[in-house]
Parts: sequence; structure tokens; C-alpha cells
Amino acid sequence: MADSSKRTSLEKEKPDLELTDVSPVTELPNSEAEPTEEELTSLRRVCDTIPFTIFFVVVAEVAERFTYRSLTGPLQNYVQNPLHNSFRPGALGKGQSVATAIGYFFQLWCYLTPLLGAFIADTWLGRFKTIFLGTVTALLGITIIFITSIPAFLERGAGFPGLLVGLVVIGLGAGGIKSNVGPLVAEQYAGRKAFVRKNSDGERVIVDPDITVQTIFNRYYWVMNIGSASGLIAVWVELKVGFWAVFLISLSVYAFAVFVLVLGRNKYLTHRPQGSIVARAAHALWTGLRNGRDMDKAKPSYQLQHHGRTDLPWDDQFVDELKVALTACRPHGPFFWLCYGNTVGNVISLAAEMNTLGLPNDFLAGSVNPVSILILLPFLDRVLYPALRRMGFAFLPVTRIACGFFVMSGAIALAAGLQSLVYKSPPHSVNFFSILPIYVLTALAEILAFLSSMEYAYTKAPKSMKSLVASINLLLCAVGSALGLALSPTSTYSKVLYQFASLSGIMFLLAIIFYLLFSKYNKEEGRMNQVERDAQDERRDEL
Repeated sequence: MADSSKRTSLEKEKPDLELTDVSPVTELPNSEAEPTEEELTSLRRVCDTIPFTIFFVVVAEVAERFTYRSLTGPLQNYVQNPLHNSFRPGALGKGQSVATAIGYFFQLWCYLTPLLGAFIADTWLGRFKTIFLGTVTALLGITIIFITSIPAFLERGAGFPGLLVGLVVIGLGAGGIKSNVGPLVAEQYAGRKAFVRKNSDGERVIVDPDITVQTIFNRYYWVMNIGSASGLIAVWVELKVGFWAVFLISLSVYAFAVFVLVLGRNKYLTHRPQGSIVARAAHALWTGLRNGRDMDKAKPSYQLQHHGRTDLPWDDQFVDELKVALTACRPHGPFFWLCYGNTVGNVISLAAEMNTLGLPNDFLAGSVNPVSILILLPFLDRVLYPALRRMGFAFLPVTRIACGFFVMSGAIALAAGLQSLVYKSPPHSVNFFSILPIYVLTALAEILAFLSSMEYAYTKAPKSMKSLVASINLLLCAVGSALGLALSPTSTYSKVLYQFASLSGIMFLLAIIFYLLFSKYNKEEGRMNQVERDAQDERRDEL
């Protein structure tokens, strides 16, 4: 934990430029007070002011998303089609099922390595240094892919091994980035409890730290998806110039990210790594499991009273935090990512069977999803969510995640319908713009389900476990990719309809089951969020 002098010096270095919510609040320190019970139910809740500078570190995630989209968009064509294909761009000629399998492997690897990134950040380097190391590592990986994608090297057979090695190295770098950027950005906000303040219109409002964290994650995800919009560039460069040019652009973006991180290295409030708590958490969890699956019985106070034990290396507060962390890991769905992977792989192959009107068949996959996120997120953040709050409806994370599952089910059902239509129609007669709604729905599902799960994991996890819980959240994405990898043999033209239809139906059922099982946590939302804030206040008082 950073000491107070470091905190003060870092805060002085930050520019005064700020982002404010739709209902910006003014600095009126004398009017701030904790809300009464009546005010909690009657006053409108708004976001606190958010320093703009905290988003500079997101440049690493922008570069990661830029490269991820620049790879996963063209990857299906790069692997599936041969080098000198006059109909579709290609390089390796390995076929649809191999291309889909490699896409799922890359997605799996990128969401598996954050566990390593979280461990390194918590144990040795801290979040910022781990992000920097991850960025440099990924730069090396995309350099390998760029070099081996040059036509002269493709002709010598270097493309396939170069791709596999490069993807592995990029995934290692992504692990250092993905598990740490979100928590580092969010922890720059120091708000602990809700308070009452007058806004610029004289209205008394409640400044809510939960809404502030939600807004930070929404804006962080919006900025991050600027990088995802690389698909708009990648597919055209792939078609008009070549795959090597796509990878060269990604290499340049990562190099720029390294430069920006070096410039901004002193702009952030950082905390010294306190060592991995995995061993202590596992020991405490095992103690609770052995005592009737009751975590309260793992508390030192209980063990001292009933068993006379005084050797436990944790306190009662640690057990309370661990209970909340376990809850934070629950409301996530690996099956969601199995469906998501289909929209990147098999839907691109579906587009290749349609009339693309002279456009690249992966054009929509690389552009519509991120552009939809860039449009939908501000609408949800600035219009829909505040409107729901004014009507007294709290659209809490568990409810948002369930809605995201339903939307994803609809997207895959639409893919099944279009695949059936292609079977029944003359070759290349169906307009490929008919798949556009699939990517709009996928973007909405991603915002509702994945972004809400990130927010949920951050707000519930104890400070010492935030990177770990974030990485476990991403690990479930890897589980979904592993399922996709297992199903990749069915990713053929004759069988993919059954895959689409089955996934849509199962996703719909899982959305219902998920809400029935986890909606109870909506009632505990405020209490669980306050556990870690109170713990930090207690530790600060002890210091």
C-alpha cells in the first residue's frame, strides 16, 4: 500500500482536466454529508467526478485490443484459404476447421494467461510494471507474426510456425495487460461511501461510489474498444495490400503504447505488491470446507473459541473478504464465450457463402461489433441507466449479466436462421449484410454480460485479490474457448447449423437458470460492495 506522502505527490502531478457524468457535481465540500435513510430512497444518485488522466494507462489495452482484432478478424481467412486464392484472401490453406480451432486456441490462451499476470503483479512487480512488461512481450509476439507473414517467408513455409509462436507470445503479453489495467484504472478513484452534495443546478443528489465505479468501467471499456475498431482498417488492408501490412500496423500500435506508458509512468497511484495470497486463501477455504462448508468457522475467533487454535495466518476480516471474493467469481458464464467465439469464426465462414458485394467476407466481423460498442456504451451510460435510476429501477450487475445472456442467445439463433437460409438458397445469393444484426446483438451482449462481470468482480473483490479475481473472471472466458476448441471438428459447412441451433437453445436455458440462482445477490449488492471499503478504512486507521 502506498504511503500518504507518495499519494500526495502523485495527486499533485495529475492535471486538473476531469470527465464528469451526465449530471456533473460541483465541489462544495461544506455541503457534503452522509445521506439519511430518507435521502437514500428519495434523492437521485449520480457519478462522482472522474480524473481524465487515469485512462492513459488504457493505451496498453487499446494496443492489445487493436492487435487482437487485427488478428482474429483476418485470422480465419489467413489460416483457412491458400496463398494464391483468387476468390478470397488467404495464406496458409489449412481449411475452416483448423482456422476455427486456432481462433479458439488464441482466445483461450489470451484469457488463460491473466492468471499468471495477476500472480506476477500481486507477488513481485505491481500492476503498472506488469502491464508494461506485458506490452513489451506482446510487441515481440506481433513482430514474429509480421516477419513470417511477409510473402517471401510464406513461400518458404514459415507462416504457420511463425503464427503459432507469435500467438503464444502475444497471449503471454496479454496476460500481463488484461488482468491489471481495469483494476489499476478503477483503484485511482478513492471514493469510499455515498454522500450528499448539491450539483450545479442546486439539486441535492447522492454521489454514489458504486455508480462511479460502474461509469469508470463503462468509459474504460469504451476507450479500449477504440482499439477494437481496428477491424475497419484490417480487413481492407488485408484485401488490398496483404496480411503482412495488417500485422505491421499492429506492431506500430504496440510500439506507440510502450512509448506512452514510459511517458506516463509517474502519473498513477500505485501500491507495492504485498505477495500472493493464493496460499492463505486456499488454506482458509479448505478450513471452511472441512467445517461443514461454513466459512465463518474458518475465522480465527471461531477456531480459538472452539478448538483453541492460535496459529492461523489470517484474521476475521480476511475471511469476510474471501467470502465476498468467492461471490464475485460466481456470476460469469463460460458458455457465453463459446457463443461469442462462433461469431468470430463460424459466422465469418458463413459470410463467405453469401454475396459480399465485393467486400471482404470478414468486414462486418472486424467493424460492426466495436463500432456498435462505441455507440451503445455512451447511450447506456448517459441515457438509459440514468433514466432507469430516475424511475427507481436499479439495473444491477446480476440482472445486466442475465440480460446479456439472453441477447447472446438471440444473436446465435439469428446465425442459425441465416445458415439455414444459405443452405436453401442458390450459392452466394444471400446478402451478407443480413449478418449485421448478429454483431450488433453480440456487442450489446458483451456490454451487458462481460463488462458487468468485470465491474462485479472488481467491486466485490478485496484489494489484495482484485487482480486475482479479475483473472479468474477471464479464466472462465478461456473455459468457453476450450469448449469451442473441442467443438471445432463440427465447424464444417454441413454441420455448423446444428452447432448454431444447439448453442442458442442452451444459452437461453442457462440465462434463465443463471437469473434464478444469482438474482438473490442483487439484494446484497450494497452490503458486499461496502465490505472492502470498510476494510480499507480500518487498515488506514491502523496505519
